[in-house]
Amino acid sequence: MPQNNQTSGSVSPELDAMTCDVIGAFLDSLAEGEDPGVVVCVEDANGARYEAVFTDDGEEACLSAANDFVAQHAAHGIPNEDVKRIERYAIACTGCVDIDGAYANAVLVSFYERGLESGYSAYVLFDGMGEGDNFMWSDPEPAGEEPAIF
Repeated sequence: MPQNNQTSGSVSPELDAMTCDVIGAFLDSLAEGEDPGVVVCVEDANGARYEAVFTDDGEEACLSAANDFVAQHAAHGIPNEDVKRIERYAIACTGCVDIDGAYANAVLVSFYERGLESGYSAYVLFDGMGEGDNFMWSDPEPAGEEPAIF
C-alpha cells in the first residue's frame, strides 16, 4: 500500500510517479502518431488508479470535461472501479509554449494532491509526432502553480 510521505508544499513520490506515468504514456501515443486527447488520471490513497480519456469535442471542451470529472469524483472516488476518495490527479493534453519568442509543441500537464497548498503544472516539449524512433522530447519543465480542482 503506497504511503503519502509528502510534506506541505512538496510533491510526494506517489504523485510524481503517477504524473510521470501519464506523461510517458502520452509521449508514447504521440510517437506513434496518435492524438491522445485530454487524459485524466486519478489515484486513491491505496494507489488504485483510474484513467479517463476525453476526445469527442474540441480541446477546451475536453479539458473542461476532465476538470469536471475530477471534481465530481473527488469525494467518493469511482466505486465501480474500486477507486476510493481521490487523493491525487494529473491531467495532460497537447498545446504550445512560448520558448524564446517561438511556439513549440508541448505536452501540458497539471497535477495536484490533497495536502498541497496549490496545484502545479509542467510541460514537456516534443517534436516529430508519428515518427516512432525519431520522435524527440525534452525533460519536464515546471510551468507554475494553479488552482486545485478539489
